[in-house]
Amino acid sequence: MGTPPRHHITCALATAAALTLPAGCSPPDNRDDPHNTPRATTTAPAASARKGAVTRDEAKEILARYVSVNNWSNAMQGRSTSPSAQARRLLAAVEGGQLLEQSVADYKTWRTRTVAERKKYAAPFYYVEPVVYVPAGERWFAIEVKVDRTGWKGLLIFDQADDKGWRNVATVALGDKKSARLPAPVATDRAGLATAVNPATRSGKLAPNQVADAFEDHFVTGGTGAGQVLASSASTRAALKIYKERNQNKDARVATKSFKQRDARHQQIYALKLRDGSTLAVVPSAHDQHYVLKEEFFLRAKIVPNKEEAVFNPARRIAVIDEFQGMLLAHLPTGGKPRILSHEFRMVDSQ
Repeated sequence: MGTPPRHHITCALATAAALTLPAGCSPPDNRDDPHNTPRATTTAPAASARKGAVTRDEAKEILARYVSVNNWSNAMQGRSTSPSAQARRLLAAVEGGQLLEQSVADYKTWRTRTVAERKKYAAPFYYVEPVVYVPAGERWFAIEVKVDRTGWKGLLIFDQADDKGWRNVATVALGDKKSARLPAPVATDRAGLATAVNPATRSGKLAPNQVADAFEDHFVTGGTGAGQVLASSASTRAALKIYKERNQNKDARVATKSFKQRDARHQQIYALKLRDGSTLAVVPSAHDQHYVLKEEFFLRAKIVPNKEEAVFNPARRIAVIDEFQGMLLAHLPTGGKPRILSHEFRMVDSQ
């Protein structure tokens, strides 16, 4: 993963492919678009389990190791003009899940970055003011952090991915502003342990495992289906903007753009109970962006993939399907509408 400020953006956009058109057709218009969704399952923690996976000090040591190795791998990749297999292997020792999927995509598309972008990616970052949340009876923990040089605030999830040791599997912003903070304090017991929430347990209008469907609906239908349950937020407005503008370009008469929800590659959901009884959930999410020629142009035109899409498949074709994998941070109140606090997506494939 690169520096959090770059990785935690208000909206993830996928660039639209260009068209090679016959005489009389308009030239391509490279536009940006994307975002995603998923589902997940976990078993509820045993009521009698009152021990966390780590102590606070151990959690902070795991965080420090992650930052050190991450900065090392970023610097290694930053010195290269092509994807570095060594940097990727190094990063995989401390990252996993949806986060690693996004980082690997960054490495794969490395040659498309400018010199300035590569330099910024390689710049070291450090987390300060960590607050550790260790849920009782679980194999994971969360850490609320701030980036020293930017003030960016986020929540990191560490899990013992595939029993290979601790990995950072999710990094999400607390919101779209530097002043963002948790909706309410995390609920803890007398021992200081947090309480994990089963993904299938409803808090108000939604359960954590229903969040991705609601958010992805904004890309698929413009929020007219499952998405109606969500409160308006920077994330839902960004998704709606993409939906509304999907075919507002000069190539729309030749090709159309649409979105379809898909399963996240890693479907684990992490949820914590807050002191006011509400739920804070980190949810994987994914979708595909379909850019397809209209049938009457199949023999007269081809779509030219943009530079990022061409990394995965450079062929000119009648349809370009981009896969986006991401994560959401959602607040599920006991009353009122659930809210998506932030989202983070990356194009991980294009065919």
